[in-house]
Amino acid sequence: MKKILSLIFLSCLFICHVFDINGQGLCDNGGGGFELDKYEGCSPLTVKIKNTVPNSFSVGYDVNYDGQSQTPLLAQGLTSSIFYYPGDYTILQGGSVSTGPIYACKKIKVYDSRYPNVQYTACGGGKIKLLFTDDVILQSYDRIEVNWGDNSSDIRIKGASLELEHDYASITTTPVVKIKGIYNSNSSCPEGGELPISIIFQQPLLKNIQIKSIQMNGNGSMDVTYEGVASISTNISTSSDGGTNYTIGGTRTSGGTQSYRIANLNIGQVYLVKLASKDLCGGQQDSEIGTSMSLKGVSSNEKNALTWNEYPNADDFQEYQLMRDGTVLKSFTDIKTTSFSDDDVECGDNFEYSITAVTKNIQSVSAPIIVKTSTSAPQALQNLSVTVHGDDQIQLNALVPGASSKSNYELLVQRSEGLGGPFKKVTTLYNEITYQDFDVNANQNSYCYRVMYQNGCGQKAPMSEPVCSILLQNTISAFSWSSEKPFTDEIKSYKMIQIGSTGSRVETDLKLQLSFSSQFTEKSDPAYTFQIVADSKTGNFQSFSNVINYKKDADIFVPTAFSPNEDGINDIFEVKVSMYKSFKMSVLNRWGEVIFHSNDITKGWDGMFKGEIAAVGSYIYDIEIVNNIDQTVKKNGTFVLLK
Repeated sequence: MKKILSLIFLSCLFICHVFDINGQGLCDNGGGGFELDKYEGCSPLTVKIKNTVPNSFSVGYDVNYDGQSQTPLLAQGLTSSIFYYPGDYTILQGGSVSTGPIYACKKIKVYDSRYPNVQYTACGGGKIKLLFTDDVILQSYDRIEVNWGDNSSDIRIKGASLELEHDYASITTTPVVKIKGIYNSNSSCPEGGELPISIIFQQPLLKNIQIKSIQMNGNGSMDVTYEGVASISTNISTSSDGGTNYTIGGTRTSGGTQSYRIANLNIGQVYLVKLASKDLCGGQQDSEIGTSMSLKGVSSNEKNALTWNEYPNADDFQEYQLMRDGTVLKSFTDIKTTSFSDDDVECGDNFEYSITAVTKNIQSVSAPIIVKTSTSAPQALQNLSVTVHGDDQIQLNALVPGASSKSNYELLVQRSEGLGGPFKKVTTLYNEITYQDFDVNANQNSYCYRVMYQNGCGQKAPMSEPVCSILLQNTISAFSWSSEKPFTDEIKSYKMIQIGSTGSRVETDLKLQLSFSSQFTEKSDPAYTFQIVADSKTGNFQSFSNVINYKKDADIFVPTAFSPNEDGINDIFEVKVSMYKSFKMSVLNRWGEVIFHSNDITKGWDGMFKGEIAAVGSYIYDIEIVNNIDQTVKKNGTFVLLK
């Protein structure tokens, strides 16, 4: 199988290459050959295909070739095809022999065998009227044969009237009219399918004449779309007084889907709409009554308030669809809901709204209205939060009321080091709600931010209340953190997240405490990270502090040499120690004499002994510290004093 697929793939590559060279249709390229069991007939037409080229491979067929394509889609191994629709088709064969690609084409003609589309109307008594639809099916036949089912028939010639009438002598039976299309001199498809129609002698079903949609237009006109019945007179009427009086807007007698426009109406008025139909026998029936929709809108404080009339027919009601700029803004399934406040707007926006009432049978659309968003004065931002993302990164998030893809606003961001420091502008955001501040040292300071909002109309809101990043600090295993709020909501609780170097994780709920002490033993992980997380009362915000890396054991760094020559470089012998409780260091000369001692790690040896610079050479250091779990750690060694 893999070899066959590879061969097909290589053949396709070669054929595609030939396509590019020829640049024309493939029918004349030659080399191929196939036979069909039939070349014309009625649809659906099944045609069998037989390849006649010996030693050919990768043979496929495009049964609807356009005569031009250089890259037809060839169905491999095709032995037959069904042509469901009438038309002239070209079957293209494509394949390969050892000397190269082969092609061949054959023509197929498929005749329409569908029965004509026709409606009948019982006009009263024994009179019946047939109305043919002038479509491609009707036009394909040379003539239409109508057998009325009472031993009489008619022939409709192509191009003749679309209407045929017949009077039955008796209406006590139920005749069946049989209609079919006929082709002249076509042995392969002499006729199409036969359409039987059972005739019922009664008045037309006026209940089928119903309103489909009502569309109020901005110019004060109303478009009423309805389903009519041919030859039935239908009045389109409106009422502006709740149905007491109706005014006929127009009369139609056409069948099928109809649209009628009534002009000079008030788009703020609610109208009832009905159809009154009368058949040729004098019977009359009113349709289901439809109701137009009227939408009103006002704007204030960056909100668009929209109201509309309640649709009166609750039995068939399905939903209201509120449209904004051509798309559904919101749907309402409660028929009593007749108002909505659009908050997703910005000062200066212009939106087009309309309301659609959807019922089981009727869709009623209001005239569109334009609402320009305005505001008396923008309010200070109420939703701000900050969180630490790293030692040199703090993220500020601001939620702008009503912000959308069409919003236009500015956010002026100010920052201070700590709540008490002076606030200074750091950036202005344009239509953005997130600011990444990289000019920080989150392990050393808490940073506070406040934001001033300016809407699209140029109006400025008051400065927001500040929000501050959480600064976590420690002294040995005692931790504390800043108390300023990291978000505009109230703080619900703090959690300490403690992650060990071996992967252990402990989360401690600290409520509203601002300190924490961790207990370590010899079995504790050698290293941990600590981080505080604050959660808001509403659950909308969460803020993380900086991360403290903590080691249980002390790290001791001792230099191997120093040069106390007052050049400002390496003049002091200093020891670096982390994670300790107490520190002692002594410096001894080669005879074991203590020439320097310190209990303060910040005080190193400056090389002086008895008021003079000590001699060049090696010296001994002796260090003793107590680590975070009260273990005594000693370290000694030598270093060199250089000039």
